[in-house]
Amino acid sequence: MGFPPRDFYSVVDLAARWDCTHLQILDWALAEKLELRIALADVEFEDGTEASWAVIAPASVRPLFRSYGDAERHVFIRRARPPSCSKALKIIDPSEGVKVLASDVLVTAAEIERFEDENNLVRRVVSGPGAQSRYDWDGFYCEIICRMHDKGLPEKQKELIDDMVEWFLGRSVNGDSPDPSTIRKKIRGFWGRLRPE
Repeated sequence: MGFPPRDFYSVVDLAARWDCTHLQILDWALAEKLELRIALADVEFEDGTEASWAVIAPASVRPLFRSYGDAERHVFIRRARPPSCSKALKIIDPSEGVKVLASDVLVTAAEIERFEDENNLVRRVVSGPGAQSRYDWDGFYCEIICRMHDKGLPEKQKELIDDMVEWFLGRSVNGDSPDPSTIRKKIRGFWGRLRPE
């Protein structure tokens, strides 16, 4: 049995996944196309709320991701929106705010999947001599062919997607798997021919 799929990606991880710059991700967040979060420990908000994570304003962490010049090593976040609130609250403890490094800025897997679906993104893979794909797509297609030969084509596309997520997780050493939306894009072409609506 493999590890469960990841729930969070850092902006650094996400830039590698999408083959883009950290600053592009921050700009999409500033345009309210992505939501950024940080993990919290021993933090109290002005209304007494305590939380293990909070949504942050992208502008507050943009100095960590400058495209030129020296980026800040850390910033202090003094306002954030805990999960139980509809607006950002002041952090009163620690009084100086929460120290945040670039690697602390997170995006949820659900948020990433939503963004990829809305923007027709398929994870980019570097290609060329010696470059390896993050995932075994050749093995993926081989597994689908063998599955269909042995068990036939499932009635629902979701069943095949779920099976292939499990297949990736079962072969993963770190519990990583492509998102269901990425797998859906990979099978879209042949699914439409084999199960036309």
